Amino acid sequence: MNDLLAALEASALAVWVREASTLWAYPMIITMHTFGLAVLVGASTAVDLRILGVAQQIPLASTRGFFAAMWIGFWLNAVTGALLFAADPRTTVLFMSKLLSVAAGVLLIVLIRRAVFDTARGATAVPPVAKVYAVLSLLAWVVGTTTGRLMAYL
Repeated sequence: MNDLLAALEASALAVWVREASTLWAYPMIITMHTFGLAVLVGASTAVDLRILGVAQQIPLASTRGFFAAMWIGFWLNAVTGALLFAADPRTTVLFMSKLLSVAAGVLLIVLIRRAVFDTARGATAVPPVAKVYAVLSLLAWVVGTTTGRLMAYL
């Protein structure tokens, strides 16, 4: 495994991301990663909070379109995250915690969509399990965001 990570770190793409003196390398990739995070976690948080009863004057069904934004943010982060990992492939406890939290958050997006929007109810009533999913989703994104940010310092 260490040989594979060393080869990844020594690849031309990883060296370019890490060492190129252009804004199109590391600075742009980390910026796009941040934008992807904002879209993914922001849209997910809005849906989670609405499921939990915040802003009840907004019809729950109107948040259905947020799922497309979540997937755009997720794929932007997957691509930019892979580039950032290639440039510095450390598999620390924080990194693994971040990946597990992101996986949990994505799974919860799928579960929330199924529980609330892919039923005969048509997103008019919130099943109790959706509220549990929403709380867990908020927790997953807080842990994922925090561990990701701490990776720069620890």
